[in-house]
Amino acid sequence: MEKGDLLINDAEGWLNQAKEQFEVGDLEGVIASYDQAIDIKPDEYSIWSNRGLALADIGRYEKVIASYDQAIKIKPDEYLAWSNRGIALHNIPQYQEAIACYDKALELKLDDHNTWINRGLAVANVVKITKTSTSPFISAVTTHPNLAQTLNNPNLNLGGYEGVFATYQEGLKHCPKDTHPEGWGELHQAIGSTQYFRGCRDANPNPYWRKAFRHYDNSLKTLTPEDFPEAHLEVLQDLIRTLLALEEIYQAQEFQRRGTDVLNNLLQNTKSPAKKKQLALKFAPFQQLTVDLAVQSGDAVQALKLAEEGKNACLSWLLASRNQEIPSPTWEEIKQLLNPTTAIVYWHISPAALHTFILKHDNPLPIVLGQTKLTEKTPLIPQIQRLRDFDAWVKDWNQDYSQYRQKKDKSVDKDWLDNLPDMLKRLAKILDIPAIINILQTSQSQPIQNLILIPHRDLHRFPLHALFNQDEKGQNFTISYLPSAQFSLKPTADDEDEPSPQQLLSVEVAESQNLPPLSFVAFEAEAITELFANPQRIQGKEATKKRVEAALENRPLAKISLTPPQPDSLKTLPKGGYKRSNKHQIFHFAGHGNYNFAQPLNSELVLVDEELTLKEIYEKDLASYQLVSLSACETAITDNQTITTEYVGLVSGFLSKGVNQVVSTLWTVKSAATALVMIEFYRRWQAGTSEVQALTEATQWLKNLTAAQLKQWYQTFFDQLPREEGRIRPFLKNELYNIATMEPNSKPYEHPYYWAAFIITGKL
Repeated sequence: MEKGDLLINDAEGWLNQAKEQFEVGDLEGVIASYDQAIDIKPDEYSIWSNRGLALADIGRYEKVIASYDQAIKIKPDEYLAWSNRGIALHNIPQYQEAIACYDKALELKLDDHNTWINRGLAVANVVKITKTSTSPFISAVTTHPNLAQTLNNPNLNLGGYEGVFATYQEGLKHCPKDTHPEGWGELHQAIGSTQYFRGCRDANPNPYWRKAFRHYDNSLKTLTPEDFPEAHLEVLQDLIRTLLALEEIYQAQEFQRRGTDVLNNLLQNTKSPAKKKQLALKFAPFQQLTVDLAVQSGDAVQALKLAEEGKNACLSWLLASRNQEIPSPTWEEIKQLLNPTTAIVYWHISPAALHTFILKHDNPLPIVLGQTKLTEKTPLIPQIQRLRDFDAWVKDWNQDYSQYRQKKDKSVDKDWLDNLPDMLKRLAKILDIPAIINILQTSQSQPIQNLILIPHRDLHRFPLHALFNQDEKGQNFTISYLPSAQFSLKPTADDEDEPSPQQLLSVEVAESQNLPPLSFVAFEAEAITELFANPQRIQGKEATKKRVEAALENRPLAKISLTPPQPDSLKTLPKGGYKRSNKHQIFHFAGHGNYNFAQPLNSELVLVDEELTLKEIYEKDLASYQLVSLSACETAITDNQTITTEYVGLVSGFLSKGVNQVVSTLWTVKSAATALVMIEFYRRWQAGTSEVQALTEATQWLKNLTAAQLKQWYQTFFDQLPREEGRIRPFLKNELYNIATMEPNSKPYEHPYYWAAFIITGKL
């Protein structure tokens, strides 16, 4: 193996490479380097331990456990290995086994406050502590520790809230204020959070929230801004959330001002750009609370302004480390996106609440869901409950989708797919979509036809448009998405005086290593490229990173295949025609794409030799592109990961570089359905329908398509092919044979799995 031009033949060299890879966010590379180091030094505890940390960063918890098993064999008395193993077990989730690991760690080091806190989090999920030897994950614990007996505290065997409080109170005994100021403060913070969430579940929450306030106040006695500025800010964040729940607005505003001063000072005194970015993103939730403060103060315009500023600040940090700051529009500028038939639904999530803003042309101010009058204060308790319900829903979705995605045979035990319709109904209820639709339909001289959805954080990952599928009158909304309002106000290629030509770049990667084949890619691309004059196609093995990058940037590179010019009868040009251009305006990617939760800039388009990452896409000039289509990409997040700042993926990367609109999928859809939607989308768009309307029509067409209609659609396409065509004709023959076995009136693509994944994001 080599590092640059140097041969790495010792463990130290691999460890140095792992460090360099970590600094640039290459976590897969970090793990591979640790594996190489382990081959040379298999008995080195630190390598196994650090490998476990790297695996945890990308959510591979079972491999984390295996790493710590090896570390424990080498150093069985190292408390940190036991504690980290417990965290991995917690995330599977295997709570009893996690508690056994935490107890083992505490046997070795009773004054480790982090282990006490993590034990409490695990205990909250069990009825009582039990000893088991049946789990495959428990084997490393050769002797089951009995912490309750060792410390003469039987309450440590309790589960639920009683067990949590017993754990934290016991932790305080071993982390006294004078000798363990950080541990003492963080344990009080943990008790405060437990009281806060207990109150959220109680019909009379205020007594619990006041107890939470007292414990947070205790935390600030030792977690001072001078000694522990980051911990101090975390407590202030929890404190403000509690004061908002208690409707103590003025006190919350005072703590917000104090926290803002501490955060600004911390950022100003941080010299490392990487550390500054890390701090800014870590405390993005602190800024999110200012939106809640504005809402509760009755200032919806200020709340929307702060929400937009927060979103754009996070997008700036995540995309460009704030080197290219995304500006934020005023309320007057945002109103330019509205007209009598177009409205916006804008969501905002903070640590305290989930708020919904409805923006209508005939309303002078944003409407906050839950208000009865435009300028009144909005009660926070319903929004707190909405956030809790949404968090629980996301956890269920993540677990179901992760299990579904890991199965090679997705026709067996397809829980996520089977549960999808009910999950969407549940989400619609949580977000109170009927109430939103009612507001949209109230006091309108003309009915709302176009909806712009601006999600926040995890909401970007879900098919919100499917929740608005029909209003009460049976009329479909035409729905598009935006990362933030600013993205629709930015100048783009579409703003030029002269119309742009439609030069298509089609990249087709049907097969990728370790990913399911996309069997309909050739058919999809063949049908789509027929609609364009002189499309540039990069197919199969030709789709190397070097070749695709050159084509994407309109740079010449030899041996890129062009399909022959097609008859004019197969193409429809927009009114007025197009000027000639050597630049592409449309990029169609028929291949896999992945979202990287741990390192969003490493989200990627999968090519035949390597990946094209979001970071690399962001460095390119893509201002000539009117449309990008990513027909088999997904925004998958596994296990219990949630987004606390803002979602940044391939779509926002393309839009931030000047692309007008991006068509994408929220999950990888069966290749046949993808091909049908994409072909119909382009066909309708080329016939003069807008991009947003074309996608709406294509997905509704697929949803309502009968087997008999599908057979006729394929037959028509088959009949238009030359008899000597040898690739698509056999493929379509096979499909026609399969369709013939279906009930003619059945609707094979009626399930939301097939049509709800497709979204369009960008300017109207």
